[in-house]
Amino acid sequence: MVAAASCSSAYAATLPTSEVDAYILAMNTMSPITAKYTIQYKQAVEQKCNTALSVEQLNSKAFTNVVQAMVSSETVDRMGLDAAGGSLQDTLSVIGKNVTCSDLNAPFKALLDDKDFTRKHQHLSKVLHTWDEVVSQSKP
Repeated sequence: MVAAASCSSAYAATLPTSEVDAYILAMNTMSPITAKYTIQYKQAVEQKCNTALSVEQLNSKAFTNVVQAMVSSETVDRMGLDAAGGSLQDTLSVIGKNVTCSDLNAPFKALLDDKDFTRKHQHLSKVLHTWDEVVSQSKP
């Protein structure tokens, strides 16, 4: 997943050839960090499942939860909020181990349920649990 981090600029350099490419190009313009992690998670799922994700899947709560976890972990690292450090690296590790073809939300659930991760990254875990609570209470 780390190798895809530099791919967001490649999307900006080419004209979109599909609805998904146009979606990511627009996202890259508005929110480059979110676009970067959207590309990473999209590529991880597509490679593991040998399938192409649709815009609807990229816009789903499940997919967004995982992307938000990566964005939040980078923010926590940049701000130095978790004394242990390495929030992003640990987040990417848990996500990478839990990518599934049947549940786009599985990596996010794994982050919420990982007691070692929660203990090590208390501030990030609080953010993720709050995010989960807010999303769970919102209408579909």
